[in-house]
Amino acid sequence: MINKNILMSYDEYSKIQHETPYFYIFRSGGRLTYYFGSNHSHDPNHPQFNLLRKKWNEFTSETRAVKTVVIVEAHEIAKLEATMEESIIKHGESGAGAYLAYEFESLLIFGEPHNDKIIAHLLRNFSKEEILLWHVCQAIKFWQQHKMGRSIQEFLSNQTQKYRRLLNWPDLVISVELINTIYKKLFNRELNIDNEKTLSEITTPVSIQSRINELSRSQSIYRNEYVLGQIEKYWSEGYNIFVIYGAGHAVMQEPAIRSLVS
Repeated sequence: MINKNILMSYDEYSKIQHETPYFYIFRSGGRLTYYFGSNHSHDPNHPQFNLLRKKWNEFTSETRAVKTVVIVEAHEIAKLEATMEESIIKHGESGAGAYLAYEFESLLIFGEPHNDKIIAHLLRNFSKEEILLWHVCQAIKFWQQHKMGRSIQEFLSNQTQKYRRLLNWPDLVISVELINTIYKKLFNRELNIDNEKTLSEITTPVSIQSRINELSRSQSIYRNEYVLGQIEKYWSEGYNIFVIYGAGHAVMQEPAIRSLVS
């Protein structure tokens, strides 16, 4: 069994430096766990994807593609794209993993809990406004990188129905003004949505400067424990496992995964 108690803490993680991509292999009983800790990228020309393909080829060669499972950092990918390039553009490194699983007829598992589970977990300790602010700030960072012709207000409006349901907030209308109001209430200053540094500082789980950092850390630990449960499940069922997750998750999960295969 995986010992989740030795999952690396954020205090420990904040004191180390690591390469990205971050990669490791565990072997036990003639089976393999490959873990590819990636950059989050939707650029098919990013050099990590050549390395990912190389590691995947090594994995399938060594396992002979027998009883293999790919676990990716997503809770769903609704549609398989026609090429790996298109899959990366649409879904990032998780899309690459989904495409490789399809190409080699491996089982594809989504390692992320659904948003309703994460939010139910967060609501035990955080308000709806705090949860909304964190999620929307994460979404704004995505919008800044992939605007695709949409205004910020159009982008946020498209999030409204989702969070009305998830937060049980029937009259919610997400707007720049609402997010600014919540931010000012919590931080006593205006939010500049064009300031990527501010958005990153308030949403990081690594350093604790506010309640929103605490929230970020809480959801990240919950997600780490959830995917460890998925890894444990498929290892116990006799699978060779190839995991594609963010490099930070890879580093933090490594001691716990080692406990499973040692």
